[in-house]
Amino acid sequence: MTQTTFRSTGLAVALAMMATAALAPGALAQDASRADQAPSNPPHSAPAPSAPKPFAELDANADGAISKDEAAMDPPLAQAFGTLDTDADGRLTPEEYAVYAQGQS
Repeated sequence: MTQTTFRSTGLAVALAMMATAALAPGALAQDASRADQAPSNPPHSAPAPSAPKPFAELDANADGAISKDEAAMDPPLAQAFGTLDTDADGRLTPEEYAVYAQGQS
């Protein structure tokens, strides 16, 4: 190889190293600033369980009991209706509903 080739190669390597060194601090600074920021989309967590609706709100016809149709306003209550209706009369009394409400709160 000739001396000119060595100079050209050396000059190219030196320029590449200077360009890399000049760009590196900016890239590192960007990474550091991103680490300090809170994520724009925080991870989703399960929604908190809601408190059970008041008995009077579910007893739409105010007859003192919650029917299966009235229980449909509260999907978790509707799912548990058969278990909660201990006397199997197709209606939840305030006492039967209280068991559900205590388990939900």
